[in-house]
Amino acid sequence: MEKINFEELKKIVLEEEEVEKQVKDIIEKVKKEKDKALFYFTELFDKVKLKSLKLEKKEKEEGRKILKGEIFKVVKKVKERIEKYHNKQIPKGFKIKERDIEIEFKFSPVEKVGIYIPGGQAPLISTVLMTVIPAKIAGVKKIYVSSPPSFNGKINPLIVGICDYLEVDEIFQIGGAQAISAFAFGTETVPKVDLIAGPGNKYVNTAKRLLFGKTGIDLLAGPSELVIFSDGSGRKEFIEYDLKAQIEHTEGLGILITTDEKLGKSLAKNIEKGYWIKVKDEKEAIEIINYISPEHLQIISKNPKIFVDNCKCGAIFIGEYTSTTIGDYFAGPSHVLPTGKTASFLSGLSVYTFLRSFAIVKCERTFIKKYGEYIKKIAEIEGLKNHKKSIEIRVK
Repeated sequence: MEKINFEELKKIVLEEEEVEKQVKDIIEKVKKEKDKALFYFTELFDKVKLKSLKLEKKEKEEGRKILKGEIFKVVKKVKERIEKYHNKQIPKGFKIKERDIEIEFKFSPVEKVGIYIPGGQAPLISTVLMTVIPAKIAGVKKIYVSSPPSFNGKINPLIVGICDYLEVDEIFQIGGAQAISAFAFGTETVPKVDLIAGPGNKYVNTAKRLLFGKTGIDLLAGPSELVIFSDGSGRKEFIEYDLKAQIEHTEGLGILITTDEKLGKSLAKNIEKGYWIKVKDEKEAIEIINYISPEHLQIISKNPKIFVDNCKCGAIFIGEYTSTTIGDYFAGPSHVLPTGKTASFLSGLSVYTFLRSFAIVKCERTFIKKYGEYIKKIAEIEGLKNHKKSIEIRVK
């Protein structure tokens, strides 16, 4: 683990201009050639020549057969934890009733959602649970999942099994920016969706950013990040393995910020990747944390409240026994969280991700008679004559 200062930290994150160019080319090819482009990119990037982009019933059943015994017991318990947390999030909306006007604020689920589950070195079964369950609780009617065929030329059967257990409508064996593009535009096989959700690598996130507006996007989630602040309290081995766990992710970023020079030097000997920064006090630590706006912030300190009240991040984990791994797998909140400094203005995935809100207004003539002059005056100030006229004719 390398020791750096604040100024050196600022130089670590660089713009990925070449990635954006590649992703733009993928998006355009999928938009024009649809399924043909998806077969092409799957063979190019995943080295797999597919017969079908969509999993058939038989393949789903094979995945479901694996989901049994101890594995099923664990999945069921995690499902219960996630459901318990997200069921509390369902908003009720509200009504304002006056004598001559009614206003209602309502929530409604989006109709179709495409969820991306990364492939790579591990079957991310937790991500299936952390994305599909909140969408289900929100009331989404159609849920589609796409994941790359990176397990012996197929989607990992555990991912397939959990998707089938959660009653996902369709599963597509497509990865990367091409999967995001397919959900955004629709192809002969893949439906166009109202919202795309789920984490991914820099190519997936770049595609999501470029396609925002063509479809809804949940947030920019990935590659994964962890910042740990320690004032020297807490067990050194806990911090060591929490950082190692984070760096275990492909392209994962782990940073230790500490007021304890001895702790930083000691951990640097045992951790190959990542960075550590020595700060003089909590105020300096908070300044650096807010510059990073990390996905995960772990606080091992005698005074955690100052960080909770002043830090911008995707999620906060307090105390030496609250490993980020607990949040990744079991606590309840979704582990799909904003990365790349976006946590300063974005929230993690939740039931709210899959809901749209809108207002309903119903007016009586008496309301216009009472307040029409105010409305007309604003129209006059803005120079919009027909806005003013639309009120005048109702008063008359």
